[in-house]
Amino acid sequence: MKRFIEERTSHGAIKVMVANLPIILCELLQGAFQAVPDIKIVLPANELQHLLNPAEPVPVDVILIGSSKTDSPGAVSILQSIPDAYKTARVVVLTQDPDYAEVISLFRAGAKGIFGSADLRFELLCKCIRCVHQGQIWAKNELLAHLVSSLSHPRSTNVIDRHGKPLLTTREQQVLHLLSDGLSNSELATVLKLSEHTIKNHLFRIYDKLGVSNRMEAVLYALTPRNPPPVQNRPSNPMPSNKITIIKTA
Repeated sequence: MKRFIEERTSHGAIKVMVANLPIILCELLQGAFQAVPDIKIVLPANELQHLLNPAEPVPVDVILIGSSKTDSPGAVSILQSIPDAYKTARVVVLTQDPDYAEVISLFRAGAKGIFGSADLRFELLCKCIRCVHQGQIWAKNELLAHLVSSLSHPRSTNVIDRHGKPLLTTREQQVLHLLSDGLSNSELATVLKLSEHTIKNHLFRIYDKLGVSNRMEAVLYALTPRNPPPVQNRPSNPMPSNKITIIKTA
């Protein structure tokens, strides 16, 4: 009977892989999750090399990655190195006191949840894992508010490569500009007087040119400041400009 109950409660549980966590924290989480019927830690636990170079990949729904400003490799590097075997898993990054710039970098690298270890509460971590597993985005309220606030301000997004050449057509730049204002596909179609099918085609081309996979990553890419290419014979007193230049690196 006991075995039957254990199999029934674990069936359909969210399978979580942990990696790059402090050993003590990993052990504490493994013990705590044993009392949570809908979340299961898969083995091997906390082996970064198994995540990055799996000899025998195991089914995983959510990957919990530890990050620290002194870690090597960092969470962004780990996210960018996750193999195809685990690409469908949603990633939550456990980091110390993340700031706005780090949150943008982690989301751009593919994270779906950012959890600050400074205010780590187990029940809240469980909620984070469940929300991310359901397809939601998780981050600290202040950080999300900052992001939403940034999206609410009109901005010009002139995306260029490292040689200063435009990556997007004029229409694609218009779509990206309106996308950063939070417009839906139907609203984009109304404003630009195009069909939703045409809007989707524009979005797919924008994603392809920027190397992103969805609208959030495209907006985060546009919000990330980059250094402009060197300009020859720059005037000593250039006129001020409110235009934001986004550079696509190779």
